[in-house]
Amino acid sequence: IVDCDECRYEVGVVKVAPSVCEALIKTEVASLRNLSERLSLTGQIELDQTRLFEVASAGKGRVIRIEKMLGEKVKAGDILAVVHSAELGQAKAEYLETQARLELAQATYAREEGLYKKQIASQDDYLKAQNELRSAEACLAADEKNLNLFGMDTEQIAAINNEKKNGHFAQLVLRATADGTIIEQNITVGKLVDTTDSLYTVADLSNLWVWCDLYEKNLAQMHKLLAADTPVKATLRVVAFEDTRFEGIVDLITSKLNIETRTMRMRLQVANADRMLKPGMFADVSIPTGKAVSALVVPKTAIMTDEGRTFLFRHLKDDFWLRRDVLTGKEIDGYVQIVSGLAENAQVVTKGAFMFKSDVLREKMGAGCAH
Repeated sequence: IVDCDECRYEVGVVKVAPSVCEALIKTEVASLRNLSERLSLTGQIELDQTRLFEVASAGKGRVIRIEKMLGEKVKAGDILAVVHSAELGQAKAEYLETQARLELAQATYAREEGLYKKQIASQDDYLKAQNELRSAEACLAADEKNLNLFGMDTEQIAAINNEKKNGHFAQLVLRATADGTIIEQNITVGKLVDTTDSLYTVADLSNLWVWCDLYEKNLAQMHKLLAADTPVKATLRVVAFEDTRFEGIVDLITSKLNIETRTMRMRLQVANADRMLKPGMFADVSIPTGKAVSALVVPKTAIMTDEGRTFLFRHLKDDFWLRRDVLTGKEIDGYVQIVSGLAENAQVVTKGAFMFKSDVLREKMGAGCAH
């Protein structure tokens, strides 16, 4: 029956040339895997808010240079852009003025102190010089703090005297505050910016959040898992990378219940070292909730249906493949449990089985020999 080009369809056998198998068909061996009860959820990938940084200008001004653009990776301290800011120039001028005042106050105090000790100057003149010195010191400290707000450190403040003639006196440098990738840019050369404008958004994409809606009926189960000493692990899949499994850790269930949907928000931490996951993607989330048991499984893509029957194609011999009706069970992480109808180590078609399930095959299946 198998050798007959007409009769083989009667017993659910199809013959496929080796060249076709190599080019269009993929197979996998049915194997035993540990399966457990799982909670299946849908989640949305979002940025890790603890690794998100906004960059704004500390003073009003006009953008005169841009060093980094959207999509570029930056390190903490990298120059992003330069703004010509009259406010910064004024702050520096006030610092230099106060510094000169302090130098005068120091000289005056030193002179008055010497004269007072020699009983040449009055105590009143000595105390006035002392108060002026303390006032100048306090003003200089305040001016330094003001310059710190513009992003200047001690070394940069000390170099202000050298900037009076090099054209950089009023230039406010915007720097990255942490390592990351520029995901938003709202700055162009010549743009007038204010201190309330968000000019860059830098995000560390090596770790992301996945938010899921957890139904009220599953809350007790998740609370029990989170109360245990071991981390609650989860598996994620996204449409863009169907064959890749991503690992996550459940770390938070919010305290507020949505009274309309009867759900609570649950968060997962997901490592994203390869930058494959993108904020905004939807993800299928699977969380083990019970003891694992061994079961025979095949890839989900191997399972087909026709007229209410579930089946797959397994290798019979040589170029022949046999249709086998199977009873399926749980579906976990892209694999389906086979309850009956297939033996372990059977080679099954996981890609290209649609050719076997063609209209010709369905018409001939069970038709018998025409000769």
